[in-house]
Amino acid sequence: MSNNLQIHTDIIQSDISELLAWYHLAGRKLPWRSYWPELTSAYHVFLSEFMLQQTGVSTVIPYFKNFIERWPTIHNLATASVDDVTAAWAGLGYYARARNMHKTAKIISQQGGVFPQTISELLVLPGVGPYTAGAIAAFAFDKPAIVIDGNIERIVARYFNLKTRLPALKSELPEYYKKLMPLQKNSDFPQALMDLGNQFCTSSAPICKDCPLNTGCISAKSDNPEKLPNRPIKKLKPTRQGQIFILRRKQGDISEFLVYRRDDKGLLGGLLAFPSQGWDDKLQKFDINWRPVKAGWITLKPAIKHIFTHFRAELQVFLAEYETVDFSSWDALGNAEEDIIKQQKFEWIAENDLHLPKLMQKSLHLARQHLACYHRGRHGRR
Repeated sequence: MSNNLQIHTDIIQSDISELLAWYHLAGRKLPWRSYWPELTSAYHVFLSEFMLQQTGVSTVIPYFKNFIERWPTIHNLATASVDDVTAAWAGLGYYARARNMHKTAKIISQQGGVFPQTISELLVLPGVGPYTAGAIAAFAFDKPAIVIDGNIERIVARYFNLKTRLPALKSELPEYYKKLMPLQKNSDFPQALMDLGNQFCTSSAPICKDCPLNTGCISAKSDNPEKLPNRPIKKLKPTRQGQIFILRRKQGDISEFLVYRRDDKGLLGGLLAFPSQGWDDKLQKFDINWRPVKAGWITLKPAIKHIFTHFRAELQVFLAEYETVDFSSWDALGNAEEDIIKQQKFEWIAENDLHLPKLMQKSLHLARQHLACYHRGRHGRR
C-alpha cells in the first residue's frame, strides 16, 4: 500500500490539475451541476443524488426537471403528500429513497430550509449515507469530502492498481481517495472523476491514452486495465413467481379499485398496491389457488414481468368485478364489505387518483387492456 502511494506522490497533483482543466472544458452540462467557483444549491444536490442512487444520469434528468418544476424549494417538497412524491418517482425504483427523501425534506424545512454542512450532521438525515453526505458537503459547500461512487471506485482502483477484491476493497478506497484530493475546487473534483469514468475510464473499454490521469495511473501501463476493480462473478438473478388481484367496482362512470398501503418496511414499502402474493416471498411458499375473496376472477394474459434489484418477477394478474364478489366469505380483506375500511388497510380509490408503483401500474395497464377489449366486443355485437 505505502509503495503505491510513494510512487505517485510527486505527480498526483499534476494529474489532478490536468483532470480539473479537462473537466472545465469537457465536463457534462447537467441541470443540477455548477462549476467552481459557483456551487450548486444544496436542495438540487439533495434531489439529484437521491435519484442517482442505482440509476443512470440520462434516466434521472427528466425526473429531476419535473421535481424542480413541481416542487421548486425544499419547503414545497416537504408540504407535498408522500403519495404525490412517490407517484412522481415511479420508474426510478427503490421507493424507499423517495420516502426517505420526503422525510428529510420535512426535517430540513422545519429547520428553516438550511442544510447542515458537516458529514456527521448530514448522516443523521433519513436515507443519507456516506456517499450522499459527501456529495452534499462537496458540491453544495465546497468541503473536502470523500465522495466515492461506482465510477470513482473504478478510477481509484486502477490509478493505484489495487487488487483487493470487492467488496473488501471499499474499506481501502477512502485512504487512496484522500491522496488524490486537490487543495481547492473540492466541488469540482468528485464530479470531474465521475465524468472521467463516463468518458475515459469506462468499465469494459478504458481509453487510457487520452485520459488526463494516464501519467501517474499504474493500470494505464498494463495490458488489461479493465480487469480492475477486482469484482466477484455476478450471479444470475433468480425468478420469483407471483399473483396480483385487481378488484374493480363502478360508481357511475368512475372506475374504483380496491388497494391497500403496504408496510413501510420491505419491497414497495409504504406504497399503494393491489392484493398480491408470491413475488415478495423469497421462499416462494404460497398457494397458487388462494384468492383474496371469492369472486368471478378472470386470468389476464400475458403474465407481466418486472425486474427488481436482486430478482426477476413473473406475475399472473387476475381481474374481478365487484358484482361477482361473494361477501359472505372474505379472506384477507375482512369479514364483510363495511369492515374493509374500518378494520383493514383496504380502500376503494378512483382510477384517476391511483398513485401506484411501476409493478402495480403494469398490472393495471393489463386490466385496462382487457376491459377495453371486452367493451369493444360488446358494442361490436350490438
